[in-house]
Amino acid sequence: MKIYHKKNFAAGLFFTLLGAAFIVLFLVRGNIQPKSVVFCALSLLLGPGLLLRSFDKRLFFQDRVDELDERNILVKLRTKSTAFSIVQYTLLGVCALCAIGAVLYEKNPDGQLVLGGMLIVSGVVWFISLLSELFCGLHYEKKL
Repeated sequence: MKIYHKKNFAAGLFFTLLGAAFIVLFLVRGNIQPKSVVFCALSLLLGPGLLLRSFDKRLFFQDRVDELDERNILVKLRTKSTAFSIVQYTLLGVCALCAIGAVLYEKNPDGQLVLGGMLIVSGVVWFISLLSELFCGLHYEKKL
């Protein structure tokens, strides 16, 4: 059998092995939780389907057309851009709330310490995201 779509094959193999690992854990531990059953069922439904799609030449071409479709690429780019913007604004909001909380908790030094730590971490992550956006913009301005 020839593997036509290696990415689907790897994903299918991963999800199939994950589902099998869930079943082994259910049998060994005997502790079955509804959340784990849902994850196991989803991975066992998704994994073999992706494996079968990776072996079929006709389905491979259909997947490639879907991957290379301009509309799908545009939707994916806009989705990632919007998600990145939401994360940046959320981090900025967390920074502001931590700063306000640290000022309001004057009488509780432990609370100020926790809020100060959260402020520093969220501020550093926000700054890294800002720098990555700037450098990616510069890179693609030169490249395109």
